[in-house]
Amino acid sequence: MTRSAILGLLVLSMHGACCLLLGRPLTAPLSRAPAPSMKGRGTRGMPGKGVRPPPGSAAQSEMKKRFQKRDFDRDEWTLVAEKGELGSEMGSTKAVEAGMAPMGQNYIWCLVRGDDGDGEGSKTYATDGSCRACTFPLSSSSASKDADGKMRLTCGSCGTVYSLEDGQPIEWLPGKNPIQWAAQQLNKAKVPGPINLLMTRVSKAGRVYLRLPDGTLKATKTAAERAAELAGKAKDLDKE
Repeated sequence: MTRSAILGLLVLSMHGACCLLLGRPLTAPLSRAPAPSMKGRGTRGMPGKGVRPPPGSAAQSEMKKRFQKRDFDRDEWTLVAEKGELGSEMGSTKAVEAGMAPMGQNYIWCLVRGDDGDGEGSKTYATDGSCRACTFPLSSSSASKDADGKMRLTCGSCGTVYSLEDGQPIEWLPGKNPIQWAAQQLNKAKVPGPINLLMTRVSKAGRVYLRLPDGTLKATKTAAERAAELAGKAKDLDKE
């Protein structure tokens, strides 16, 4: 008798002895259930993954273009600068109006030119119109690159530095000179917070478009119309 056969008899004998001691009927020893098999080999059963085009392929590029065109047709994309209105040098800024608050005021944003020119597809940043720390217009800010090549924006009044990659404050109210120190004292109760960053695109004609958050009300009056309206109200007040 082979060694495996002897071991099998010993297992059966021990199983039978246990059944007699516990008063249970003699049954065949339990066997281990087979491991479950994964369906959809190569895709882990995830629908659609097996037919997704590989990264960098022509099919994926075409799909990306279709999605971009569908998104560009949305009302949230707003023309904010014609060709030449925003300088082509890195760090050029321009204050623009786009979208309207529920109370009727137009939102003001700040455009910041990246370092890759002003042609189609060039990088342009769009952020809040004023600094979160001192409320000074960010159109008077300066842009630069850090040691890692990441773009940052420095407020021209209080010196607060923001990342143009994620909007987070890098240096909050530093107080490095008398003007910055005064801004620091006036705003010392404020908690550091990020600036908003919106999507932008530059067309073939050099126009700059800004994508407002979904659901933002469209502005009903241009900056010139609002300025004329305010000027008219000021004249009426003078007459009174």
